[in-house]
Amino acid sequence: MKRILTGDRTTGKLHIGHYFGSLESRVKLQDDYDTCIILADMQVLYDHLSDEKGKLIRTNVYHALLDNLSVGLDPEKVTFFVQSEIPELSELAMLFMFLVSVGRAQRNPTVKDEMNQAGTNYEHMNLGFLSFPVSQAADILLPKANLVPVGEDQIPHVEQTREIARRFNTLFGDVFPVPECKISKFARLPGLDGQSKMSKSLGNVINLSDTEESVNHKIKKAYSGEGHALFTYGELFGIQPDERMGAFKPALADGINAFLTPIRKQRAEFEKEPGYLREILDKGQEKIRTIGSETMAQVKNKMGMIY
Repeated sequence: MKRILTGDRTTGKLHIGHYFGSLESRVKLQDDYDTCIILADMQVLYDHLSDEKGKLIRTNVYHALLDNLSVGLDPEKVTFFVQSEIPELSELAMLFMFLVSVGRAQRNPTVKDEMNQAGTNYEHMNLGFLSFPVSQAADILLPKANLVPVGEDQIPHVEQTREIARRFNTLFGDVFPVPECKISKFARLPGLDGQSKMSKSLGNVINLSDTEESVNHKIKKAYSGEGHALFTYGELFGIQPDERMGAFKPALADGINAFLTPIRKQRAEFEKEPGYLREILDKGQEKIRTIGSETMAQVKNKMGMIY
């Protein structure tokens, strides 16, 4: 069975943009692929090293796990693991860094976008920020993933992963598959404020765990001027467009809440069993470390590092 690797940076609760950008594909593919989902807590540190968000990383790991489970991912079929609990990932990322030039790292458009959003530049960014696409390549290639379901903004990372896999295989011999990416129909969902992307950092999101009251409030206050995203949401939730926002917004809120109701119920059930959540992560850690140890033995053998 071919393998999927996808995942989430643990910066907070997941939102409907994550669902239509990636989670929906994960659910549909879990029966046909060996699906591995990384909860990327180390990659959060590149811009949340010492702030309040950084202090919530462990809590956010469980939020991300709960959100994945609540939309229908089956822990008996899917492998969930925490990035910082797999030391082989850091080891492989270190080796990959010697295959990527500084210039290539700086040309990654997603790095540029996030750098601009964070209000920094190349002179002041930390090395973790610049190199996190290389870290993502290790996340994908350590378990030898064949397919990566991602949002549109992550395509450059998958392409860089493909370059790294090909370069390693050319220099040292075949070890890694060259993974493909799968993009959803709504790969970049606009935000409630009319911005081009729904983003946790911009606060323009509807979380999968939002209460009915919160959804109603957010839709009522959502931007409805030129270029608004509300009709896009209507398409997703089966609500016909109506220029009369006084009628359309309540119908849209009802449609979103109808979609979220079973997700909320499933999340509440899993929240009752924190011990089981830890068991899921322990099981994933064991599996990925076993796979990772085998991959690293092959890598080191090919590179002449077995003494």
